[in-house]
Amino acid sequence: MSSQHLISSSLHRITVRRWWIIVVALIVVVLGYLTFVFARMPAATAALWTEWLQNAVNVIRLLEVAALAFGAYQFWVNRNELRAAEAEAARRARKDANYQAWQVINSAQGKGGSGGRVDALADLVRNDVSLAGINLDGAWLESIDLRLATLPMASFEKTNLQGARFDGARLDGACFRGANLSAASLANASLRGADLTGARLSAVNLAGADLFDVLGWREIASIAHANVGELRAAPRGFIEWARLNGAADGSGEGSMANPEQSREFRIL
Repeated sequence: MSSQHLISSSLHRITVRRWWIIVVALIVVVLGYLTFVFARMPAATAALWTEWLQNAVNVIRLLEVAALAFGAYQFWVNRNELRAAEAEAARRARKDANYQAWQVINSAQGKGGSGGRVDALADLVRNDVSLAGINLDGAWLESIDLRLATLPMASFEKTNLQGARFDGARLDGACFRGANLSAASLANASLRGADLTGARLSAVNLAGADLFDVLGWREIASIAHANVGELRAAPRGFIEWARLNGAADGSGEGSMANPEQSREFRIL
């Protein structure tokens, strides 16, 4: 088998080489014949043939330019189609990721622990999905990052939110009854109408938060070392009550808005 294969390969190489020799020989013969013909051709006829060949060359050049233009057009069209396909693939991937995240959240509803909800919620927030009305009662969501999240009417009753990040989040009407928000950050968050009854706010950062019409603030379980500086629309008497219970305005030594500094208060 090996010898037959070698013989076949050698014959193939000889055949290819022979065809190349034939092609080169034909080209040489044609060029020689044309040179001979033009040499014996009358001047007028030679001029006509020269003009015809020049026109043929120009046509070939035009065809080359047209081919290049068509190739560029095809490249541009294909590039736009590729971008559209990539955008559609990204949209579908984001949709699938959102669907899976909701499955994780819904399957863990009413159960203790994290149940994968920390990562699932973070994915939904990154994809700009509204979490309005979500029920996370009793979940363990320590150090979850929900900055700029949309969470109106969400329920966090008895949820562990120690060290959570809600900076700039919309929490209008949210329920934090009995929730542990120790060392959490709610800077510039909107808590209009939120229920804080029994919530633990030790060392929480409320700087710039909107507390308009907030509920249950007199029943907050603890607010020691919380930062209540630059609050917006706080209920009348809230700041004074908070300071009496150990809160600070962010400029004094009593403020413990930094999570590293407030770690010891997370068990309060």
